[in-house]
Amino acid sequence: MNTSVQGAATGSDAGIAGPLGAWLGERLDAPDLTVRGIVRHTEGFSWQTYTLDADWRDAADGRRHTRGFAVRVEPRDGLLAPYDIEAQYRLNQVVSRQSSVPAPAPLWLETDPGVLGMPFYVMERATGHVPVQWRAEDPIAFPTPQARRAIGLEFVDIQAEIHAIDWRSDLAFLASDTDPARSAQAQLDYWVDRYERGRMVELPVVREAIAWLRVNLEPSDRLVLCHGDYRIGNFMVRDGRVVAVFDWELAHVGDPVEDLAYAGLPLWRGRDPRLSHLLAPEDFFARYAERTGFAVSPQAFRAWTIFGLVKAAATYVQGSRAFEEGRTGDLRLAVMGHQIVHVLRHLARALDGESI
Repeated sequence: MNTSVQGAATGSDAGIAGPLGAWLGERLDAPDLTVRGIVRHTEGFSWQTYTLDADWRDAADGRRHTRGFAVRVEPRDGLLAPYDIEAQYRLNQVVSRQSSVPAPAPLWLETDPGVLGMPFYVMERATGHVPVQWRAEDPIAFPTPQARRAIGLEFVDIQAEIHAIDWRSDLAFLASDTDPARSAQAQLDYWVDRYERGRMVELPVVREAIAWLRVNLEPSDRLVLCHGDYRIGNFMVRDGRVVAVFDWELAHVGDPVEDLAYAGLPLWRGRDPRLSHLLAPEDFFARYAERTGFAVSPQAFRAWTIFGLVKAAATYVQGSRAFEEGRTGDLRLAVMGHQIVHVLRHLARALDGESI
């Protein structure tokens, strides 16, 4: 295999270029495949994501080809461990096959850790710009108020389409229960367990929120495929359109209001009243009702918002513990041990009935 590498990543990531190029060459039957422009992306806090371009000559007709790929490598430990790469790949296949949700098409799954050190899968590469929560006035993503609103409406439309995917046919393994009320409690149990395994000290406001949710969590009468982390920072835009939705590792079958409330957490919008810096709550709910026929009650939204904050707290303590115990060297996870004070403040206000 005469695979060469150009413009590869530097540092510890540079070592993947040769093995990955050889692996791609075998999949494409291209012994002269050239990999260039490997970039490791840092937008996400969980999986290791790389993008690259591959050039090769077709063995059959001799024509040159160039194609972009994205590679998702399972982390050894960290924010959302343990991971299930086969379930992730299968989910991406179903989303790609059953819907027009703009998610990169999965191409190949490699479960052998001998190639890159951990299992990974390869997808089509999307190109564009990822707006993030700490840059509300992003001039690339939101050049005008009208552009922001258009993206916000499309954001809701895509969420409605995700919720319309038939999970019962190919994604039933993502359901903890087929009864909405039991499913809601199962989701709460799941995140309480993550909190218990991650915490290094007791956080009384989290414990109070868990007790409150045991009594007040308000499930709807339906179960849908929830993205689980649907918010600003997890989608890409280009030319005023949403062209890709990323980071499906928290996908599960659950309550639609859970997914809606998560998109509106103050963690993703700061003091901006617009959910994920996109739409005012009334516009968000009206668009969702228009697309689905489902009206969101304020009581359910509040309860699932408190749930989302407990979920965030559990994630933060798990990430900071992984760093504290030396299972990851990612400083962003260490910082979560400090950032959690903002989660706790929002939880305390929400439990007191304040608007957050």
